[in-house]
Amino acid sequence: MLRKLAYVVLALLLLTVVGNWLFLANVNDYQADGERQMAVLDAPVRVVRDGQGVPYVFADSLEDAIRAQGFVTAQDRLLQIEITRHLVNGRLAEVLGESVLETDRRHRVVGLHRHGARRAAGLSPAGRRITDLYLEGLNDYIQNHRDDHPFGLKLLGLEAQPWTLADAMSLRTFLNWASSQNLGSELVAQAIVDKLGAERAQQILPLSLNPDDGSEREVLVPPVSGLSLRAAAGWYQAGPPAFALGSNSWAMSGTRSAGGVPVLVNDPHVDSRNLPGNWHPIGLITPELRAVGLAGAGVPGFAVARTTHVAFGVTNAYGDVIDLYVETVDPDNPDHYLEGERSIAFQVIDETLKVRDRGSAAGFREVPLTIRLTRRGPVISDHGMTLADGRAISMRWTAAEADGPEPGLDRLIMARNVEEAAAHIAQLDAPYNFNVVDTAGNIAHITAGRVPVRTRGDGALPRPVTDGNDDWAGYIAADAMPGSRNPSRGWLGNANHRIVPGDYPFAYSTYFAASWRYRRMRELLDGEQRFAAEDHWQFMRDTKNLMAAGVAPVMSVALGADPALADLGERLAGWDHHDDTDSVATTIFQATYRHFARLTFEDELGPELTARMLAIYYFWHERLFRMVQDGAPDWFDDVRTPATETRDDLFRQAAAAARAELTALLGPDPAAWTWGRVHEVSFFSPWVPGKRAAGILGGGNRPAPGSGETLNRAGYAFGSPYDAKFIDSLRFVADLSDPDKIWSVLSGGASGRQFDPHLSDQVDPWLSGEPRYLWFSDAAIAADARSELLLTPN
Repeated sequence: MLRKLAYVVLALLLLTVVGNWLFLANVNDYQADGERQMAVLDAPVRVVRDGQGVPYVFADSLEDAIRAQGFVTAQDRLLQIEITRHLVNGRLAEVLGESVLETDRRHRVVGLHRHGARRAAGLSPAGRRITDLYLEGLNDYIQNHRDDHPFGLKLLGLEAQPWTLADAMSLRTFLNWASSQNLGSELVAQAIVDKLGAERAQQILPLSLNPDDGSEREVLVPPVSGLSLRAAAGWYQAGPPAFALGSNSWAMSGTRSAGGVPVLVNDPHVDSRNLPGNWHPIGLITPELRAVGLAGAGVPGFAVARTTHVAFGVTNAYGDVIDLYVETVDPDNPDHYLEGERSIAFQVIDETLKVRDRGSAAGFREVPLTIRLTRRGPVISDHGMTLADGRAISMRWTAAEADGPEPGLDRLIMARNVEEAAAHIAQLDAPYNFNVVDTAGNIAHITAGRVPVRTRGDGALPRPVTDGNDDWAGYIAADAMPGSRNPSRGWLGNANHRIVPGDYPFAYSTYFAASWRYRRMRELLDGEQRFAAEDHWQFMRDTKNLMAAGVAPVMSVALGADPALADLGERLAGWDHHDDTDSVATTIFQATYRHFARLTFEDELGPELTARMLAIYYFWHERLFRMVQDGAPDWFDDVRTPATETRDDLFRQAAAAARAELTALLGPDPAAWTWGRVHEVSFFSPWVPGKRAAGILGGGNRPAPGSGETLNRAGYAFGSPYDAKFIDSLRFVADLSDPDKIWSVLSGGASGRQFDPHLSDQVDPWLSGEPRYLWFSDAAIAADARSELLLTPN
């Protein structure tokens, strides 16, 4: 009797769980079949969704296609779009409370919303047309289909409101901000100069290499008096890390491709663990145009796509578009600053931040914010920084001065060849690399962005203002930006490394990725072999670590000299330098090298500044590798001890610390220290972040192959070891010889709605390497069609 009762109770519980799940899934669903009105259309539009939930829009005109893109993107991603708008406009604390107040404060100080409104006002009717069309569709969904909205909005106490052109341009300004990554590098560089002096600091400031011509670039250290600079953590990362775009991309000509026409490959590296990820897949098909690819939620057009005529992909070019200036406050009038002998009044902006507060009668509390500006830009040191008395730091950013009638990216899908694509890319403010191929057989690398022509210095450190002369003599012209067309080797590519040649006449940047990923790209792609799309798909998943190939043999010999560490040295000696999940040597190397980096710098910089520097991955990686190769006795000696330590002494100290750490994590037997056990990527629910919730509401916690140094990118933050953060958010191969499909997989899914199967249905093939596709031809789309929605005008 008791057993039967237990079975009944268990069955009732199971039915309750299943019923609640089905109920929640149903109330958070959207209409994908049948018919809905969309008042702004000129003619009916069909939206066909495939087996992955990807929408393909069939319209009679480009205008209606763009309107429908806004509509269906909102169907899939309205919660994501609304949260992003609050983030961009410095209003996220209104939703999430105190924890994001400092992010709001920084975005208000930088002025993303102010610059967005200014850009919106300056667009020509033609320049704003695509964005206006997109907003018509987005706002139709927001205003007229509230029964279809995701219930996550209600859980957060939000009701979606129509978007303005200023909102849309603020979002684009934010994406520029998130890609402008050298701000933190400048702050750290100045702190190191303050600590060590210019001559000693020079030895460890960033080193960048161009593997194609062998040129190198070091930072120029001007004579700057000590600032005693300290800054809050948020200023060391320009935008939220999730939007800090890195990437691999390459293009292969028809002479090197199995199909005889070019192939475009792209895998953007961002923190896309929060499902559904950053990219929204979609196809737009009209009688004149066919475009299939990926867009950012809330942005019309595509960032990565194949069209009737071209295919294009994007990476971060790391052009230096931000300079910091050391301002002197007028000692006789603190409301003024000095330019030589001239005293100038600060411009002052007063704003109010709102912070969600359930204990308040209004539901929020207000926080006043005063922003001072010089002629160069906002005084950022007023907000979370300290420095020497009488000094201030202002920030000049090219996007804050951007103007022009065209935004650029939204018209890229209209390009009929590489040269037309270059003309559209020239309109962009953000520092991006584009690789573009066309059906005529051309391949091109085109660099976007407004990079200043500097008349003094290289922009690597804050520059004292000594007079009122402008040290930006305009911007590097579009045709003088780094790039190439149809190289003789039959391919071109970039991996955020230094792309400018040694004889480049402008101070383009001092901040780039280390060269390992690009060097591996060269190993795979150089030669005369022809490659198919399948080959490129596998290359993106390559785990060969060329940095480790240069360091591990030296490390192995050092460990072999200590009997207590010889077993670890033996594993390193036999390693093939692939960062695979079943590799023990990878775990030993990564843990040891991390401790080695800390030990190298901590004695002279101190723990806090060392942690700041090591958190900026591109700042030190190439430099430390060179130091390992050269021996660098001055840096490997620990100045805190009477002994004279060597590089190998530090390797042994680091390995001992790594053994203790890994033993605590994985047990005492090194055979159990496989990379996949410690190196994980967690796919979070859009509602509840964190590893615990990932296994229930998200995409789970998964072993992650690769590392920060491999083409299959899985980099972790130095202060949070082993949690893979910067990953291949997308893998994309467009073979122009294939009429039917694009090879494509996301680290998430097409839908942003909880309980939708398309929230995370691409995670498994993303991990396994199983091919997934976006469809290009009508026949291929029809063959995988799972739903069809007819959008009709009034």
